[in-house]
Amino acid sequence: MDKSNGLLQEIFGRNLKERRRRLGLTQGELALKIGVSTSFVTEIEKGRKAPSFATIEKIAEETHAPVWSYFCEGGYNIKDEDVTNIEIFRYRLKQTVCAAIDQTIDEA
Repeated sequence: MDKSNGLLQEIFGRNLKERRRRLGLTQGELALKIGVSTSFVTEIEKGRKAPSFATIEKIAEETHAPVWSYFCEGGYNIKDEDVTNIEIFRYRLKQTVCAAIDQTIDEA
């Protein structure tokens, strides 16, 4: 998939799928909790569909994770109760450095 079109959807989908599995929820159970269809959860997890902001907020609430964690590679490892201001700063800095390295490599 083109990096400028859909990468964020793919990252979000991977994070959702992994976090849902770690919580022991089926796609149907999560769908019921957030008020969408099971097929929509499937499409989100596959990176084919993007949820609305309202649905993203419901997902974060039901999975006990910060909203922003769904948009970071490996964000499924982050939980609300584990996050402090320093951890947030460290994680965002790491993401920024990695993105800068990737961009530099892609331009070379």
